[in-house]
Amino acid sequence: MANPVPKNVLKYIEALRRHETFCLVIHLDGFPYLEINTRKQADFMTDLAKWKKHTQPTLRRSDVRYFTVAPTGEIKELTFAHDEPR
Repeated sequence: MANPVPKNVLKYIEALRRHETFCLVIHLDGFPYLEINTRKQADFMTDLAKWKKHTQPTLRRSDVRYFTVAPTGEIKELTFAHDEPR
């Protein structure tokens, strides 16, 4: 069984839902952080590609979980394959 979405992430996402945007939220060191926030899905995908290239590698050794939020409020947890072994 997958781990449930942390309560503080759900509370944080609830506040974002009223903006009806595409978001990437990470749960790092017990705190939620908004990494990407766009109105258009195409912009989100572009920003996500840049984020994966520049920011995500810096988090590889961290205990972090990744969540996307759609304008409908749908939450999905993401996982990323790592090119380099730990």
